[in-house]
Amino acid sequence: MFSHLAVGLDGSTGSEGALELVLHLAARLGSIVHGVYVIDVAYLEGSFIADVSGAMGLEPLVNLTPQVETLLTDLGTTIRLHFEERCREAGVPHQFHSARGSVAPALATEAGACALVAVGKCGVNAGVHGDLPGPVTERLLRISKIPVAVTPEGPAPIGRILIGYDGSDRARRALRWGGELARSLAVPVSVVSVAPEPEAAAGIVAQAVQYLEPLQLDIRRHAASGHAPMVLEHFAEEDGATLVCVGSHGRHRLLEMMIGSTTEAVVRRSAVPVLCVP
Repeated sequence: MFSHLAVGLDGSTGSEGALELVLHLAARLGSIVHGVYVIDVAYLEGSFIADVSGAMGLEPLVNLTPQVETLLTDLGTTIRLHFEERCREAGVPHQFHSARGSVAPALATEAGACALVAVGKCGVNAGVHGDLPGPVTERLLRISKIPVAVTPEGPAPIGRILIGYDGSDRARRALRWGGELARSLAVPVSVVSVAPEPEAAAGIVAQAVQYLEPLQLDIRRHAASGHAPMVLEHFAEEDGATLVCVGSHGRHRLLEMMIGSTTEAVVRRSAVPVLCVP
């Protein structure tokens, strides 16, 4: 199930954290790591080139496209060499892939045959977005057909997985993924359910534990009421979880588009990697 893992690479400290996570997983699971670098065609468009020309004090009609493309290609070579060195140091098999296009769709395509793809919570423009997920990560969460692990800088080795479960179809998929990953890594899990009434939350947790029982995992259960992202954050910290696993989309897509989904709020708040299962 976890024989192929992908990681998005852009040379940022965020993608370095994603690479650390994937190398850790690959070393323990015997996986092949696929590093993916995408030449962002937005940097080759006329409006961007005109802005660069103006910033350099050059005539707007100066065509800098070949120079910009050369710089991006050279960056890809540097990223590839670093990726290969890190994989050799970790002793894991690896392949490097380079693509052109809009970053999120191209990354989703290149990683589509893998079990999951890891990306940094913030990319090369982290200074602009602060602690918020970058636009590439946000778009990838919405279009990816495989789980996406959104990773902060310097992630710790996975020692406990916290699974958010609310009884929905998306949560059941996250429960299956989180449980199988925990079994493969031989780590304990925490299952957290949030509902308006504590009794309802307890019943939902019991469903999840019953599903996980055949996997023979060490399970902690938490039933609570309140704001789901804050509750998940609280129990992740209390239990020392080093990976949070949640479904990537909610039931009401229009509402999510207007106010943001629980998953996106968890990704924004979490200090540990979040595995978002579509």
